[in-house]
Amino acid sequence: MPSTKEEEEMVSYLSKITDILKGMYVDNNKYLKIVNAAIYSKTYTDESILLKNLIFLDDKNILTKNNRFKNIIAKLNVNPEDFSNKFWKEVEKLKDDAFTNFLMSLNGNISTSKMSVNSLNAPMNLANGSDAPQLSIYYPYSEQFMPVAGGDPNYYAPITTLVTATLDADEGWGTVPHYFNGVFQEYIQVLVNDDYAYNNPTQIIGVNGIEPYDNTAEVLIAPLPPPPPPGVSRVYVGEAICKKQFDKLISFTGNGGGSEIRFCRGSGYLQLVNNRVENFGDEFQSDFSRKQIRKEDWKRIYSIWDANWIEGNVEQIFAIYEKDNIGTANFNGSLSTTIRLTTGINTTGTIGYSFTVTTQDEIIRQLKIDRNSYFRGAFIDQGCGFRPDFTFLPKPDTHGWPIYDCGANVSYTWPYNTF
Repeated sequence: MPSTKEEEEMVSYLSKITDILKGMYVDNNKYLKIVNAAIYSKTYTDESILLKNLIFLDDKNILTKNNRFKNIIAKLNVNPEDFSNKFWKEVEKLKDDAFTNFLMSLNGNISTSKMSVNSLNAPMNLANGSDAPQLSIYYPYSEQFMPVAGGDPNYYAPITTLVTATLDADEGWGTVPHYFNGVFQEYIQVLVNDDYAYNNPTQIIGVNGIEPYDNTAEVLIAPLPPPPPPGVSRVYVGEAICKKQFDKLISFTGNGGGSEIRFCRGSGYLQLVNNRVENFGDEFQSDFSRKQIRKEDWKRIYSIWDANWIEGNVEQIFAIYEKDNIGTANFNGSLSTTIRLTTGINTTGTIGYSFTVTTQDEIIRQLKIDRNSYFRGAFIDQGCGFRPDFTFLPKPDTHGWPIYDCGANVSYTWPYNTF
């Protein structure tokens, strides 16, 4: 629940935005089409769009540069400027300077106390700021309601429930419009949770913690890199499955929506003997939507875990955690590997490690494994069966790569390739 004055103000602003959207959606479904088009364009991760991209149509807006978005709105015959203009007109009716200034701040860190929304061009020229709240519209399970190719464009505007993120929770109150003979009657209160959102189009106005797809560290079905020099043993996280909703369905703190699973490698190779390793050698993120988690769908990742696991790197740490913006957890222990003495001589020894990560959850996996064990067991059943993925396998009749940690919240395959 909100516990500070700032959090209470944030929730009040989220409520006002929700009320504006409720009025816009029943006034004309083209506004809902524009929002859905923005989310389906996958400009950002986790089935979301930032509000600022809908109301500030400046030259730094990454939504309006997205070709998928351009194609969708062309098919729907809608104009994003209509949404922006209507939104600001509704804001002006409120005559609430504090709320107006808050909205202005979403697009830049400048003083807006003297600005007015009387001129609709005023918000268009603000500079983008990194410290502004990342207020988003989140559409969980949006794949459930995606229009089929060539289908009725009106399907982009199904009757939609709206929820204000007044707390961080997996269940909360929302409102859904009620129509009689096609005429809007009223909004009805409904209890929204994962089951409801899975079966009913739902938008959550909150702070979801999303990133532009162009900047995410995730590699989606990545092409193989050019062949490295002979003798390279490259290890990947191949496919993965997430079975737990680590984040809340509803959030105003940035820790809601799908789960941002980070796969990491810890190594002490060639570190000085008295050092302590404090940073992961490699780390990348794979985002799982709530639908992928609910359905326990396997996801193809194939991101490099170790570009070349050489013989002298005797032991390494395979680590998994779910990324949040608050809270900390620590990976601690020691590794046997090739270390460097102060004299410059390399020798096999032990080195400690301590990795601090930002998460509200328990560590998902901290596996210390030696190189010999990994490669000897890379084709052997780990007690979980195999995934029928034949990438890199030496012969086509091989059964696939073994699954690791099938009884855990995150399971994965851990393939390698040699060059």
